[in-house]
Amino acid sequence: MDFSFSSTNHLPFLPRFPGHRERDFAYVARDKNTRILKCHVFRCDTPAKAIATSLHEICSRIMTERKNAKAMAGGSLQERMHAGLELPLQEFPTPKTELVQNFQVLYLGMMPVARPIGMDILNGAIDSLIGSSNKEDWTPVALNVADATVTISKDKDEGEVLVECRVRFLSFMGVGHDVHTFAFIMDAGGHRFDCHVFWCEPNAGCVSEAVQAACMLRYQKCLVARPPSQKACGSSPSSDSVSRRVSTSVKRGVLSLIDTLKQKRPVTELPQ
Repeated sequence: MDFSFSSTNHLPFLPRFPGHRERDFAYVARDKNTRILKCHVFRCDTPAKAIATSLHEICSRIMTERKNAKAMAGGSLQERMHAGLELPLQEFPTPKTELVQNFQVLYLGMMPVARPIGMDILNGAIDSLIGSSNKEDWTPVALNVADATVTISKDKDEGEVLVECRVRFLSFMGVGHDVHTFAFIMDAGGHRFDCHVFWCEPNAGCVSEAVQAACMLRYQKCLVARPPSQKACGSSPSSDSVSRRVSTSVKRGVLSLIDTLKQKRPVTELPQ
């Protein structure tokens, strides 16, 4: 087995011992794309204790290297030159490719709603669009879910984009009473909120999880990008006040969305 963790940001969380049987082995690591913790389980041809010990040694070595690198980066330029160390050359960062998940669904349409959150609002929009149209009238589309955008394009021509929504403006999402229905609400600005409704086969579980993962990743990026708190500067109180208001608004919206996602259990199978 090749445990190549040096290119990842999160090392696996390792158990102290193998499983109850000596040839069972498992470890927990964070997925680099979805940032979700996953448990990987193996049935080994050799005693699992040797694999666990080897993995422990690899992770310990990586942690030691990172600790030394941080200590070296914290030193002053004069100390490095005095020690006779060469400054490392910084390579230009390679652009990261967004993970895009594609789903073939039916688009019922969009309708304005009164509020940005609430299952009653979501179900009302779903029922309204289903009741006012026939399934033959629904549009086959490709729903592309990326880290920053949710794009709705023609099924046969993905170059023709019907709707493009920024994940940062998504205020609410969920699965309707019928497990095939999925909808999300976007803040269109100017106190206007649009609800987009879809019909998914075999159910809306995978689509819901993909959009949920994009929202969680967006929230994590916001936390990482947030600068450390600084004392208010007397020369620019207005900009500091605006920053606080915007930060509070974004935090309130994201927390309400996460609370909703926790309450809404994902659909795993189609009911009989």
